[in-house]
Amino acid sequence: MAFSANLTLDDASGDDVVYSLIKTNGDGTTRIDTASTLALPGQMSIKHSVTGKGPSAVDRHLVQFSRTVSASPADVQVVANFTLAVPRNVAVTQEILFDMLYNMYDFLLDGSAPAQTSGANVIALLRGES
Repeated sequence: MAFSANLTLDDASGDDVVYSLIKTNGDGTTRIDTASTLALPGQMSIKHSVTGKGPSAVDRHLVQFSRTVSASPADVQVVANFTLAVPRNVAVTQEILFDMLYNMYDFLLDGSAPAQTSGANVIALLRGES
């Protein structure tokens, strides 16, 4: 099963951002924000890999968003990554994974819907707090 070619996701204000498929290879896909330009792209990448063998194998799944921003003296790129590393072990349940994902969601969005978040935890993170 694969995601659809175009993925529509909400931004912080609740507006739709459409990511259109531009590249597929053996380990994943790359999509571009249709409202961005080739000179200053917004992109979404999904990649999959496996490390280790046998009972020590770990599946890794990466979702990455990047945006090139016009800046002086040169353009800059900001990147947000999410990696899920899941050992191939029956002790790791879907419930454990979902609990961890909701903990991450709650931490990043301060327990609010995206359009309502204060961003306090992300701002503290960017200040170097831990």
